[in-house]
Amino acid sequence: MYLQLTKARYWLVSLVASVLFTACHVVLIGAYDEHVDQSIQQISTEVSTLMVKLEKNIDDNLPAQNNYDNYREVYVNLYGEVENLKIRTMALPKYSKITQMVVLLNDNIHKLEALHKIGFTNKQLLETTKTLIETSLQAMLSAQNALKRESV
Repeated sequence: MYLQLTKARYWLVSLVASVLFTACHVVLIGAYDEHVDQSIQQISTEVSTLMVKLEKNIDDNLPAQNNYDNYREVYVNLYGEVENLKIRTMALPKYSKITQMVVLLNDNIHKLEALHKIGFTNKQLLETTKTLIETSLQAMLSAQNALKRESV
């Protein structure tokens, strides 16, 4: 009788433990935040527009229009938006990975600006820089899309 009761308890404990473990949901990143998603999309649009303008000037053989002084205000606006996004992600629980992505994006925009100050007359250099920034933005948008699907 005692052996049967022990087996029953063991079985019951195993069942409860398995239900608890399968019901637990480990979250390593915070929940979807619409403001963060919209900010990333806005920054992505502005960076893409900047890149298209620079490429178009090279294609149209108007490299003088790619002078950094013509785009200084664009960079100032981008830095403001990225800083705002960083502050937002730092304030959200479990958003440290997204904050790291924002810091990387900020670094890439600084590198783009430094290259722009030197001058964009070569489309190949511009395309390489564009690829780096697009990769950074794609990773951020992919993370937000995954969080969005998870929250639905």
